[in-house]
Amino acid sequence: MSPTLRRTAAGVADQVVSSGSNYLTALLASLVLAPREFAGFVLAYAVVTVLVAGARAVVGEPLLAHLPTVAAAHRRDLSSAALGAAAVLGVVAAAGCVVLGLAGPGLLAGVLAFAAWVPGVLLADAARFVLLARGDTVRALLVDLTWALVQLSALAVVWAVGSWSVGSLAAAWGVGALAAVVVAAVCTRQGLRPPGTWWAESRYLSGWFTLTSVLGQVQVYLVLVLAGAVLAAVDTAGLRAVQLLVLQPAITLMAAVLVLLTPPMARASAAGDLAALHRARRTALTAMAALGAVVLLAVPLRDVLLGAVFPQYTGYAGIVAPVAVQTAVAALTVPFQAQLRGARRGRSLFVQQVVQLVTLLGGAATGLAAGGLPGLAWGTAAATVVALVSMALAARQAGTGPLADAALPDRVAAT
Repeated sequence: MSPTLRRTAAGVADQVVSSGSNYLTALLASLVLAPREFAGFVLAYAVVTVLVAGARAVVGEPLLAHLPTVAAAHRRDLSSAALGAAAVLGVVAAAGCVVLGLAGPGLLAGVLAFAAWVPGVLLADAARFVLLARGDTVRALLVDLTWALVQLSALAVVWAVGSWSVGSLAAAWGVGALAAVVVAAVCTRQGLRPPGTWWAESRYLSGWFTLTSVLGQVQVYLVLVLAGAVLAAVDTAGLRAVQLLVLQPAITLMAAVLVLLTPPMARASAAGDLAALHRARRTALTAMAALGAVVLLAVPLRDVLLGAVFPQYTGYAGIVAPVAVQTAVAALTVPFQAQLRGARRGRSLFVQQVVQLVTLLGGAATGLAAGGLPGLAWGTAAATVVALVSMALAARQAGTGPLADAALPDRVAAT
Protein backbone atom coordinates (compact mmCIF):
# COMPACT_ATOMS: atom_id res chain seq x y z
CA MET A 1 0.00 0.00 0.00
CA SER A 2 1.37 3.42 -0.95
CA PRO A 3 2.03 5.95 1.84
CA THR A 4 -0.72 8.24 0.52
CA LEU A 5 -3.28 5.46 0.41
CA ARG A 6 -2.23 4.28 3.87
CA ARG A 7 -2.64 7.78 5.31
CA THR A 8 -6.03 8.15 3.64
CA ALA A 9 -7.26 4.77 4.89
CA ALA A 10 -6.03 5.55 8.40
CA GLY A 11 -7.72 8.96 8.32
CA VAL A 12 -11.06 7.48 7.31
CA ALA A 13 -10.70 4.73 9.91
CA ASP A 14 -9.86 7.33 12.57
CA GLN A 15 -13.05 9.25 11.88
CA VAL A 16 -15.09 6.04 11.80
CA VAL A 17 -13.70 5.00 15.19
CA SER A 18 -14.21 8.48 16.69
CA SER A 19 -17.76 9.02 15.47
CA GLY A 20 -18.69 5.35 15.71
CA SER A 21 -17.79 5.16 19.40
CA ASN A 22 -19.95 8.23 20.11
CA TYR A 23 -22.81 6.71 18.13
CA LEU A 24 -22.53 3.37 19.95
CA THR A 25 -22.41 5.12 23.32
CA ALA A 26 -25.77 6.77 22.61
CA LEU A 27 -27.19 3.54 21.21
CA LEU A 28 -26.07 1.56 24.26
CA ALA A 29 -27.57 4.16 26.57
CA SER A 30 -30.92 3.80 24.80
CA LEU A 31 -30.83 0.05 25.45
CA VAL A 32 -29.71 -0.09 29.09
CA LEU A 33 -31.28 3.00 30.69
CA ALA A 34 -34.88 3.56 31.69
CA PRO A 35 -36.71 6.15 29.55
CA ARG A 36 -36.34 9.02 32.03
CA GLU A 37 -32.66 8.22 32.66
CA PHE A 38 -32.09 8.00 28.92
CA ALA A 39 -33.71 11.41 28.44
CA GLY A 40 -31.28 12.82 31.01
CA PHE A 41 -28.38 11.12 29.27
CA VAL A 42 -29.41 12.50 25.88
CA LEU A 43 -29.53 16.06 27.21
CA ALA A 44 -26.23 15.73 29.09
CA TYR A 45 -24.48 14.11 26.13
CA ALA A 46 -25.82 16.84 23.84
CA VAL A 47 -24.35 19.49 26.16
CA VAL A 48 -20.88 17.92 26.25
CA THR A 49 -21.01 17.24 22.51
CA VAL A 50 -21.60 20.94 21.87
CA LEU A 51 -18.75 21.80 24.27
CA VAL A 52 -16.38 19.45 22.46
CA ALA A 53 -17.46 20.87 19.12
CA GLY A 54 -16.89 24.41 20.38
CA ALA A 55 -13.39 23.60 21.64
CA ARG A 56 -12.64 21.82 18.37
CA ALA A 57 -13.68 24.96 16.48
CA VAL A 58 -11.26 27.04 18.59
CA VAL A 59 -8.34 24.60 18.47
CA GLY A 60 -8.76 21.52 16.29
CA GLU A 61 -10.25 22.90 13.08
CA PRO A 62 -7.99 25.99 12.93
CA LEU A 63 -5.03 23.63 13.38
CA LEU A 64 -5.98 21.84 10.16
CA ALA A 65 -6.07 25.07 8.16
CA HIS A 66 -3.27 27.02 9.90
CA LEU A 67 -0.54 24.62 11.02
CA PRO A 68 0.37 23.34 7.51
CA THR A 69 1.00 26.94 6.38
CA VAL A 70 3.58 27.95 9.04
CA ALA A 71 7.32 27.33 9.02
CA ALA A 72 8.32 23.83 10.13
CA ALA A 73 10.52 25.20 12.93
CA HIS A 74 7.54 26.97 14.47
CA ARG A 75 5.01 24.12 14.27
CA ARG A 76 6.11 22.32 17.44
CA ASP A 77 5.81 25.37 19.70
CA LEU A 78 2.52 26.34 18.09
CA SER A 79 1.12 22.82 18.57
CA SER A 80 2.08 22.86 22.26
CA ALA A 81 0.38 26.24 22.67
CA ALA A 82 -2.74 24.84 20.99
CA LEU A 83 -2.74 21.93 23.45
CA GLY A 84 -2.39 24.45 26.28
CA ALA A 85 -5.43 26.29 24.93
CA ALA A 86 -7.39 23.00 24.89
CA ALA A 87 -6.45 22.38 28.53
CA VAL A 88 -7.68 25.84 29.54
CA LEU A 89 -10.91 25.38 27.63
CA GLY A 90 -11.36 21.99 29.31
CA VAL A 91 -11.21 23.49 32.79
CA VAL A 92 -13.65 26.27 31.83
CA ALA A 93 -16.03 23.76 30.19
CA ALA A 94 -15.94 21.51 33.26
CA ALA A 95 -16.83 24.43 35.51
CA GLY A 96 -19.68 25.31 33.15
CA CYS A 97 -20.98 21.74 33.37
CA VAL A 98 -21.00 21.92 37.16
CA VAL A 99 -22.90 25.22 37.16
CA LEU A 100 -25.39 23.97 34.57
CA GLY A 101 -25.94 20.68 36.37
CA LEU A 102 -26.56 22.37 39.72
CA ALA A 103 -28.68 25.23 38.43
CA GLY A 104 -30.63 23.54 35.63
CA PRO A 105 -33.83 21.48 35.80
CA GLY A 106 -33.81 17.87 36.92
CA LEU A 107 -32.96 16.31 33.54
CA LEU A 108 -29.82 18.47 33.26
CA ALA A 109 -28.43 16.99 36.47
CA GLY A 110 -26.81 14.33 34.28
CA VAL A 111 -24.34 16.96 33.06
CA LEU A 112 -22.64 16.72 36.46
CA ALA A 113 -21.66 13.13 35.69
CA PHE A 114 -19.65 14.32 32.68
CA ALA A 115 -18.02 17.40 34.24
CA ALA A 116 -14.90 15.75 35.66
CA TRP A 117 -14.08 14.04 32.38
CA VAL A 118 -14.47 17.01 30.03
CA PRO A 119 -10.87 18.40 30.37
CA GLY A 120 -9.36 15.05 29.38
CA VAL A 121 -11.77 14.71 26.48
CA LEU A 122 -10.93 18.15 25.08
CA LEU A 123 -7.18 17.55 25.46
CA ALA A 124 -7.33 14.16 23.74
CA ASP A 125 -9.36 15.62 20.89
CA ALA A 126 -6.92 18.52 20.41
CA ALA A 127 -3.93 16.17 20.38
CA ARG A 128 -5.66 14.11 17.72
CA PHE A 129 -6.06 17.21 15.57
CA VAL A 130 -2.39 18.09 16.01
CA LEU A 131 -1.55 14.71 14.49
CA LEU A 132 -4.12 15.14 11.71
CA ALA A 133 -2.76 18.60 10.85
CA ARG A 134 0.68 17.01 10.50
CA GLY A 135 -0.78 14.39 8.17
CA ASP A 136 0.02 11.66 10.73
CA THR A 137 -3.30 9.87 10.43
CA VAL A 138 -1.87 6.53 11.59
CA ARG A 139 -0.98 7.86 15.05
CA ALA A 140 -4.27 9.77 15.21
CA LEU A 141 -6.02 6.46 14.61
CA LEU A 142 -3.96 4.89 17.41
CA VAL A 143 -5.16 7.61 19.81
CA ASP A 144 -8.80 7.03 18.91
CA LEU A 145 -8.47 3.24 19.03
CA THR A 146 -7.04 3.53 22.53
CA TRP A 147 -9.98 5.68 23.58
CA ALA A 148 -12.52 3.27 22.08
CA LEU A 149 -10.93 0.07 23.43
CA VAL A 150 -10.47 1.41 26.96
CA GLN A 151 -14.04 2.73 26.93
CA LEU A 152 -15.35 -0.66 25.77
CA SER A 153 -13.34 -2.39 28.49
CA ALA A 154 -14.81 -0.07 31.11
CA LEU A 155 -18.30 -0.72 29.77
CA ALA A 156 -17.65 -4.45 30.01
CA VAL A 157 -16.81 -3.99 33.69
CA VAL A 158 -20.03 -2.01 34.20
CA TRP A 159 -21.99 -4.75 32.43
CA ALA A 160 -20.42 -7.41 34.67
CA VAL A 161 -21.25 -5.42 37.79
CA GLY A 162 -24.71 -4.58 36.47
CA SER A 163 -24.80 -0.95 37.55
CA TRP A 164 -25.91 0.93 34.44
CA SER A 165 -26.46 4.65 35.00
CA VAL A 166 -25.66 8.00 33.42
CA GLY A 167 -22.67 8.19 35.76
CA SER A 168 -21.23 4.81 34.76
CA LEU A 169 -21.60 5.55 31.06
CA ALA A 170 -19.94 8.94 31.53
CA ALA A 171 -17.11 7.36 33.53
CA ALA A 172 -16.39 4.79 30.81
CA TRP A 173 -16.30 7.60 28.25
CA GLY A 174 -13.97 9.69 30.42
CA VAL A 175 -11.58 6.88 31.33
CA GLY A 176 -11.17 6.12 27.64
CA ALA A 177 -10.33 9.79 27.01
CA LEU A 178 -7.68 9.82 29.76
CA ALA A 179 -6.03 6.75 28.25
CA ALA A 180 -6.08 8.52 24.88
CA VAL A 181 -4.33 11.55 26.44
CA VAL A 182 -1.47 9.32 27.59
CA VAL A 183 -1.07 7.72 24.18
CA ALA A 184 -1.35 11.11 22.46
CA ALA A 185 1.44 12.50 24.65
CA VAL A 186 3.69 9.67 23.46
CA CYS A 187 2.66 10.11 19.81
CA THR A 188 3.02 13.90 19.65
CA ARG A 189 6.13 13.94 21.89
CA GLN A 190 5.34 17.33 23.26
CA GLY A 191 3.75 18.86 26.31
CA LEU A 192 1.67 21.91 27.04
CA ARG A 193 2.72 25.53 26.65
CA PRO A 194 0.91 28.73 27.63
CA PRO A 195 -1.77 29.32 25.01
CA GLY A 196 -0.90 32.95 24.24
CA THR A 197 0.89 32.16 20.97
CA TRP A 198 -2.02 30.07 19.77
CA TRP A 199 -4.62 32.72 20.62
CA ALA A 200 -2.57 35.36 18.81
CA GLU A 201 -2.04 33.36 15.63
CA SER A 202 -5.38 31.59 15.32
CA ARG A 203 -7.88 34.28 16.24
CA TYR A 204 -8.39 35.23 12.60
CA LEU A 205 -9.91 31.74 12.15
CA SER A 206 -11.16 30.56 15.52
CA GLY A 207 -13.94 33.12 15.92
CA TRP A 208 -15.55 32.33 12.58
CA PHE A 209 -14.95 28.60 12.98
CA THR A 210 -16.56 28.65 16.42
CA LEU A 211 -19.68 30.40 15.15
CA THR A 212 -19.83 28.02 12.19
CA SER A 213 -19.45 24.97 14.42
CA VAL A 214 -22.14 26.08 16.87
CA LEU A 215 -24.63 26.64 14.07
CA GLY A 216 -23.71 23.30 12.50
CA GLN A 217 -24.20 21.47 15.78
CA VAL A 218 -27.54 22.99 16.67
CA GLN A 219 -29.26 22.86 13.28
CA VAL A 220 -30.20 19.17 13.49
CA TYR A 221 -31.54 19.66 17.01
CA LEU A 222 -33.50 22.75 15.98
CA VAL A 223 -35.26 20.71 13.30
CA LEU A 224 -36.06 18.07 15.93
CA VAL A 225 -37.35 20.74 18.32
CA LEU A 226 -39.53 22.12 15.52
CA ALA A 227 -40.87 18.64 14.80
CA GLY A 228 -41.43 17.96 18.49
CA ALA A 229 -43.38 21.19 18.94
CA VAL A 230 -45.89 20.24 16.24
CA LEU A 231 -45.87 16.46 15.87
CA ALA A 232 -46.46 13.64 18.32
CA ALA A 233 -43.43 12.51 20.31
CA VAL A 234 -43.37 9.17 18.52
CA ASP A 235 -43.11 10.93 15.15
CA THR A 236 -40.13 12.96 16.36
CA ALA A 237 -38.52 9.75 17.60
CA GLY A 238 -39.20 8.11 14.24
CA LEU A 239 -37.52 11.00 12.42
CA ARG A 240 -34.47 10.74 14.66
CA ALA A 241 -34.31 6.97 14.16
CA VAL A 242 -34.26 7.37 10.38
CA GLN A 243 -31.59 10.08 10.68
CA LEU A 244 -29.46 7.78 12.83
CA LEU A 245 -29.88 5.00 10.27
CA VAL A 246 -29.22 6.99 7.08
CA LEU A 247 -27.67 10.36 7.87
CA GLN A 248 -25.39 9.67 10.83
CA PRO A 249 -23.13 6.97 9.28
CA ALA A 250 -22.61 9.13 6.19
CA ILE A 251 -21.73 12.16 8.34
CA THR A 252 -18.90 10.10 9.81
CA LEU A 253 -17.33 9.59 6.39
CA MET A 254 -18.05 13.16 5.34
CA ALA A 255 -16.23 14.44 8.43
CA ALA A 256 -13.29 12.15 7.65
CA VAL A 257 -12.95 13.54 4.13
CA LEU A 258 -13.23 17.11 5.44
CA VAL A 259 -10.44 16.50 7.95
CA LEU A 260 -8.20 14.82 5.38
CA LEU A 261 -8.83 17.37 2.65
CA THR A 262 -8.35 20.62 4.60
CA PRO A 263 -4.55 20.44 5.24
CA PRO A 264 -3.55 19.76 1.59
CA MET A 265 -5.98 22.44 0.42
CA ALA A 266 -4.44 24.83 2.95
CA ARG A 267 -0.96 24.08 1.60
CA ALA A 268 -2.13 24.49 -2.01
CA SER A 269 -3.91 27.73 -1.13
CA ALA A 270 -0.89 29.16 0.70
CA ALA A 271 1.33 28.27 -2.28
CA GLY A 272 -1.13 29.72 -4.80
CA ASP A 273 -1.32 26.34 -6.55
CA LEU A 274 -4.78 26.49 -8.12
CA ALA A 275 -4.19 23.35 -10.17
CA ALA A 276 -3.50 21.24 -7.05
CA LEU A 277 -6.48 22.77 -5.27
CA HIS A 278 -8.84 21.98 -8.15
CA ARG A 279 -7.44 18.45 -8.47
CA ALA A 280 -8.11 17.78 -4.80
CA ARG A 281 -11.62 19.16 -5.12
CA ARG A 282 -12.43 17.00 -8.16
CA THR A 283 -11.16 13.87 -6.44
CA ALA A 284 -13.23 14.66 -3.34
CA LEU A 285 -16.34 15.35 -5.40
CA THR A 286 -15.99 11.95 -7.06
CA ALA A 287 -15.64 10.27 -3.66
CA MET A 288 -18.62 12.14 -2.22
CA ALA A 289 -20.77 11.30 -5.26
CA ALA A 290 -19.92 7.63 -4.70
CA LEU A 291 -20.88 7.97 -1.03
CA GLY A 292 -24.19 9.55 -2.06
CA ALA A 293 -24.90 6.66 -4.43
CA VAL A 294 -24.33 4.19 -1.59
CA VAL A 295 -26.61 6.18 0.72
CA LEU A 296 -29.40 6.12 -1.85
CA LEU A 297 -29.34 2.30 -1.69
CA ALA A 298 -31.08 2.71 1.66
CA VAL A 299 -34.26 3.64 -0.21
CA PRO A 300 -34.97 0.21 -1.73
CA LEU A 301 -33.56 -1.48 1.39
CA ARG A 302 -35.44 0.70 3.88
CA ASP A 303 -37.73 -2.00 5.28
CA VAL A 304 -34.89 -4.45 5.81
CA LEU A 305 -32.59 -1.87 7.41
CA LEU A 306 -35.20 -0.41 9.74
CA GLY A 307 -36.35 -3.88 10.72
CA ALA A 308 -32.79 -4.86 11.62
CA VAL A 309 -31.71 -1.71 13.50
CA PHE A 310 -34.89 0.08 14.65
CA PRO A 311 -37.71 -2.48 14.44
CA GLN A 312 -39.99 -0.30 16.56
CA TYR A 313 -39.87 2.41 13.87
CA THR A 314 -40.55 0.42 10.71
CA GLY A 315 -43.67 2.52 10.21
CA TYR A 316 -41.44 5.44 9.27
CA ALA A 317 -39.91 3.81 6.20
CA GLY A 318 -41.66 6.43 4.07
CA ILE A 319 -39.26 9.19 5.13
CA VAL A 320 -36.09 7.20 4.34
CA ALA A 321 -36.14 8.51 0.74
CA PRO A 322 -36.05 12.25 1.55
CA VAL A 323 -33.48 11.75 4.32
CA ALA A 324 -31.31 9.75 1.89
CA VAL A 325 -31.61 12.49 -0.75
CA GLN A 326 -30.71 15.12 1.86
CA THR A 327 -27.65 13.08 2.87
CA ALA A 328 -26.46 12.49 -0.70
CA VAL A 329 -26.71 16.20 -1.54
CA ALA A 330 -25.03 17.23 1.73
CA ALA A 331 -22.08 14.96 0.90
CA LEU A 332 -21.40 17.04 -2.22
CA THR A 333 -20.87 20.16 -0.09
CA VAL A 334 -17.82 18.65 1.65
CA PRO A 335 -15.18 19.49 -1.02
CA PHE A 336 -16.38 23.09 -1.13
CA GLN A 337 -16.33 23.34 2.66
CA ALA A 338 -12.76 22.01 2.67
CA GLN A 339 -11.75 24.54 0.03
CA LEU A 340 -13.12 27.46 2.06
CA ARG A 341 -11.38 26.14 5.18
CA GLY A 342 -8.11 25.59 3.36
CA ALA A 343 -8.27 29.09 1.87
CA ARG A 344 -8.90 30.33 5.43
CA ARG A 345 -12.12 32.07 4.40
CA GLY A 346 -13.67 31.88 7.85
CA ARG A 347 -16.20 34.62 7.23
CA SER A 348 -17.40 33.03 3.98
CA LEU A 349 -17.71 29.68 5.73
CA PHE A 350 -19.83 31.24 8.47
CA VAL A 351 -22.08 32.97 5.94
CA GLN A 352 -22.63 29.63 4.21
CA GLN A 353 -23.54 28.03 7.53
CA VAL A 354 -26.10 30.78 8.13
CA VAL A 355 -27.54 30.16 4.66
CA GLN A 356 -27.73 26.45 5.43
CA LEU A 357 -29.41 26.98 8.80
CA VAL A 358 -31.98 29.46 7.48
CA THR A 359 -32.88 27.36 4.43
CA LEU A 360 -33.01 24.17 6.51
CA LEU A 361 -35.39 25.63 9.09
CA GLY A 362 -37.41 27.36 6.38
CA GLY A 363 -37.70 24.18 4.34
CA ALA A 364 -38.58 22.13 7.41
CA ALA A 365 -41.26 24.59 8.56
CA THR A 366 -42.77 24.92 5.08
CA GLY A 367 -42.80 21.17 4.55
CA LEU A 368 -44.21 20.53 8.01
CA ALA A 369 -47.09 22.94 7.40
CA ALA A 370 -47.82 21.43 3.99
CA GLY A 371 -47.44 17.73 4.67
CA GLY A 372 -46.60 16.83 8.25
CA LEU A 373 -43.57 14.63 8.88
CA PRO A 374 -43.06 13.56 5.23
CA GLY A 375 -43.32 17.20 4.19
CA LEU A 376 -40.71 18.19 6.77
CA ALA A 377 -38.33 15.52 5.48
CA TRP A 378 -38.72 16.59 1.84
CA GLY A 379 -38.46 20.25 2.85
CA THR A 380 -35.07 19.71 4.48
CA ALA A 381 -33.91 17.77 1.41
CA ALA A 382 -34.85 20.70 -0.85
CA ALA A 383 -33.09 23.13 1.51
CA THR A 384 -29.89 21.10 1.23
CA VAL A 385 -29.91 21.58 -2.55
CA VAL A 386 -30.04 25.36 -2.03
CA ALA A 387 -27.16 25.11 0.46
CA LEU A 388 -25.08 23.09 -2.05
CA VAL A 389 -25.51 25.70 -4.78
CA SER A 390 -24.62 28.53 -2.40
CA MET A 391 -21.55 26.67 -1.10
CA ALA A 392 -20.32 25.89 -4.62
CA LEU A 393 -20.63 29.54 -5.65
CA ALA A 394 -18.71 30.67 -2.56
CA ALA A 395 -15.94 28.14 -3.21
CA ARG A 396 -15.73 29.22 -6.84
CA GLN A 397 -15.27 32.82 -5.75
CA ALA A 398 -12.60 31.77 -3.26
CA GLY A 399 -10.82 29.74 -5.94
CA THR A 400 -10.68 32.56 -8.46
CA GLY A 401 -9.88 35.37 -6.05
CA PRO A 402 -6.56 36.09 -4.34
CA LEU A 403 -5.50 33.10 -2.25
CA ALA A 404 -3.47 35.09 0.24
CA ASP A 405 -5.62 36.10 3.21
CA ALA A 406 -5.11 39.66 4.32
CA ALA A 407 -6.09 38.66 7.85
CA LEU A 408 -3.10 36.34 8.26
CA PRO A 409 -0.75 37.20 11.11
CA ASP A 410 2.43 38.92 9.96
CA ARG A 411 4.61 35.95 10.94
CA VAL A 412 2.55 33.53 8.87
CA ALA A 413 2.23 35.91 5.92
CA ALA A 414 6.01 36.30 5.90
CA THR A 415 6.45 32.52 6.00
